[in-house]
Order: sequence, then structure tokens, then C-alpha cells
Amino acid sequence: MARIQPAANIEAIRGKVGNNVFSKGRSVATLRKRVKPFNPQSSAQTRVRSFTKKFSQAWSGLTENQRIGWNNAALESLKSNVFGGKYHTTGHKLFVAFNVEAFLNGATVTITDPFTLTVNSTVQISALTASATGTPALSVTTDIAVPANSALIVEATAPLSAGVYNVKGKYRRILILPSSTVSGVQDILAAYTDKFGSLVAGKKVHVRAFTTNGDASKLVAKYKAQNDLSAIIA
Repeated sequence: MARIQPAANIEAIRGKVGNNVFSKGRSVATLRKRVKPFNPQSSAQTRVRSFTKKFSQAWSGLTENQRIGWNNAALESLKSNVFGGKYHTTGHKLFVAFNVEAFLNGATVTITDPFTLTVNSTVQISALTASATGTPALSVTTDIAVPANSALIVEATAPLSAGVYNVKGKYRRILILPSSTVSGVQDILAAYTDKFGSLVAGKKVHVRAFTTNGDASKLVAKYKAQNDLSAIIA
């Protein structure tokens, strides 16, 4: 899919032209080849779709003041597209994103009001191990226990070619380690395969983590990862 920037006198281009499809999102215009969508129906994808539908419908059940709160929060969240243009998301999208993230990580109560969390670098990870041969393994080592009232967020990339080094935007959250987690080796294989499928020998995987102060099940705030490790899958 190519991102395009129409001339100044063209507000938007939408629709199909031959075998190409023009569309306009909130942040940028795109041009893509018309193809039949690939729908793998992974367990992670199915959960996301279910929660997205659930909370998109729940938006109408909020009070007027709650919707105003989400809309105001969206106005404070300035995003950038690939051309450097700035835009704001909508309160509805922000509400859905917060709650999908929360329920994917074990929350049971709908978040009706927006908020943010503080991010710190208390816990460091090291010694990434990745193996697809014999008994598959994927683990990281934490230097200290996760502090009380905090959590360690672990993110990873899908298996990538060994020569790929620019992984910005490829990370996806796979696991939240709660405050009860002790230091040492943390097995993240099950969470990884649930998100991306099996490890592939010869490919490379990147893993990063950061610590939050607060209820990590409700985290959707912007953050800067504190650790970034990579390893060739053996």
C-alpha cells in the first residue's frame, strides 16, 4: 500500500480505478492494489475483533460528560502521518483502543474515563534466548523483581529476516508481567506464538520491555521502551 499526498487543490481521492483503490483515512491518503483480503483468523486476531465490536457498541452507552472527556483526551493526543502532517484521533477511537487493550490483558470492567500512566525504567531485561530447533524456547532475563504497583510490559516483532534492523512500528505487545514476578528467566514463548505463530530458525526476533507505575491492564499511553534486544533464532 502506497501513501500519497494529493495536490493542494485536491481535497481527497476515493474509490476504485482499474485494479487500484484510492482511500482517505484521518491522517493520510493511500493507494493500494485491489486484492482479496487475507484473513488468517488467528486466536489473537479473533479476540481483538470481538473486543473492538464490543466497545464500539458500548460508546453509545456512555454519558454525555464521559464522551466529552474522551473527545477532549483525543484532542490532546497529536499524531503524525508519514508525510509529517499532524492529526487527532477521535474520542470514540480512543475509547475503543483503551478498552480493547485493557481486556486483552485481563481487565473485566469497562474503562469509562481516559487517563495515562507513568512509565519508568526500573526493571531491565537481558539475555534474550530464541530457539526453534529441538524444544522451542523464547525467554528474557529480568534483573530485579517487578516492583509493587507496577508491571513489566513485553513487546516483540514477528520473525524477521536477519538483515532487517529498522523495526520501528513492528513491535506488538505480547505479555504483561505483574508485580508478583520475581527476577530471573521469564518464559515468553507461549505469549509469542499466540501472537505471531511458531518461531522460524534463521530468522531474527526483537524483544523490548518497559515498566509502568499503575494498573498496566489499562495502559494505552505513549511510552519509550527501556530495553531493545534482538537474537537470531537458532
